[in-house]
Amino acid sequence: MTSPSSSPVWPGPGPMCGHGLRRPALPRPPQVRIGGWVRQPLDLDAEDLDALGAEDVPGFVVRCTLDGAHGGPRPMRGVLLRGLIERAEPDFGERTDFKRTAVVAEGADGYRALFSWGELFHTPVGGGVYLAFDCTRAPLDANTAPFALLSLHDTHTGPRFVRRLVSVDLRRLW
Repeated sequence: MTSPSSSPVWPGPGPMCGHGLRRPALPRPPQVRIGGWVRQPLDLDAEDLDALGAEDVPGFVVRCTLDGAHGGPRPMRGVLLRGLIERAEPDFGERTDFKRTAVVAEGADGYRALFSWGELFHTPVGGGVYLAFDCTRAPLDANTAPFALLSLHDTHTGPRFVRRLVSVDLRRLW
């Protein structure tokens, strides 16, 4: 019999079980952050996004400026970005603060795409900017998962297609 001070410890920071062993912590699902100049930053996983009114985004094709289309249409599932931004509650103090706001989406590799507030909320472009996520119904490929940002209404969709998306930040420009 071992003394309490020398009892075996299960690796990981999980809670204690009834036998004095630590249970391994379950891995957290991947998350994407909506933050920056907002009152309620959001850390969302695929399950959260699905519950927020995700929809099928059929036929997305990456079209680059210089060398055209890359592969055929990809089925995806996502949530409109502007709805997520509204949910995070931009921290505007003045009525015209939206005019000085940029929205920056960043991938795990440091790649960034930029939108103005006006584009997302005052033009048809915003009706096609989705935060897509990896799920069984529409799995993303390994180079794109677990999250991606896509802009369906851009003539060339490639420059603002952010793979392995980790964050979307509202930034005050002046």
